[in-house]
This record gives sequence, structure tokens and C-alpha cells, in this order.
Amino acid sequence: MIKNLLKIFSVFLVIFCIQTIVASETQLRGYQAISLAKGSFLKAVSVREICTATSKAGDYVYFLNPADVYIGETNIIPKNSIYIGLIEDVTEAVEGVNASMKIRILQLRTPSGTDYNLDAYVYWRGKTMVGGDLAEAEYYTRMPHYTSGMPKGYLQYVPTSIRKFGTQRTIFAGEEVTFIMNKNVPLYKN
Repeated sequence: MIKNLLKIFSVFLVIFCIQTIVASETQLRGYQAISLAKGSFLKAVSVREICTATSKAGDYVYFLNPADVYIGETNIIPKNSIYIGLIEDVTEAVEGVNASMKIRILQLRTPSGTDYNLDAYVYWRGKTMVGGDLAEAEYYTRMPHYTSGMPKGYLQYVPTSIRKFGTQRTIFAGEEVTFIMNKNVPLYKN
């Protein structure tokens, strides 16, 4: 009975010592957890032209980080880091609606070669879809408008509901884009 208790005690003692050693090693390294919060915005510059006419779902795209990104005094994303993205969806232009594409940012590669997994979308005009907006109006009609200062009113051209055929959407090389983070992403720095 005492031998069994000593064996159990020695096993717990060994486990406790291992946990203490692992905990002390991580404290000696000086790592502190830093994370990009969900909803954060990041700026980047397109490395090449990305167009709905030539791109298809599954194509990889690359963006360059133009400046150091800091949280507090810690440089978390160095200048000239590369964001690697994937085109998730491309929709062709139709009558009344411009073409669109959805680009997800999957990875960050720093100049030193360190890779971090990211989860973000390219943010364009208030949404995570590049394009997909209404095409130009095909016809305009004259409509009278009356204001308190002009009793006779005046005529103003107003677009009709008939729209032109949609156009292709392009992110040009060197164009600045914004990413919006989908979830918290931990980054570890010394």
C-alpha cells in the first residue's frame, strides 16, 4: 500500500517538475502575446493588377505592406512584408451590375521569412466584395423639383431604372487597399 502511494506521489512529482520547467523556459524566452483584433484595418499595396476579366477563383494574389505596423511600441508587421491572398469568388458583369470578386488574405510573410496565418478580407467601399455595385444609368429623365425659394421649380435630370451592361472591376498595381480582420489573430514577438 505504501509502495503504491510512493509510486503515485513520485509520478505527480515528476509531472509537476516538468510543468515547472516548461513554464520557466517560456518565461525565459520573453515572449508576450500580441494579437490583431477582429475588425482591425490594415493597409497594403497591390503588387500586380487584379482584374475580374482575367482572374478566377483559386488564384493567389500578393500585397505589399508599405509601412511598419505598431501596437504600442512593438513593431508587429515590418515594412515590406508580403500579404498572400486567395481569390475566393469571381462574378461576371451582367446588365445593371458590375463584375465582382472576393479576396481573402490567408498569410503574412515578413522580410525575415517568418510566416503568420491571417484571416481577413479586402475591404472595398464599405463591403468585403470588390465590385458588385450598380452600373451606370442608361437613360435619364427630366423631373420637376420644387423648393421654397423657387415657386416655379426647376427641371433636374434623374437616372431611370434602366442600367448599362456592367463593367469589369480592377485593382491596379500599386493601388492601396484595406483589409478588415475577420477574427483575432495572435502574433508572437520578442
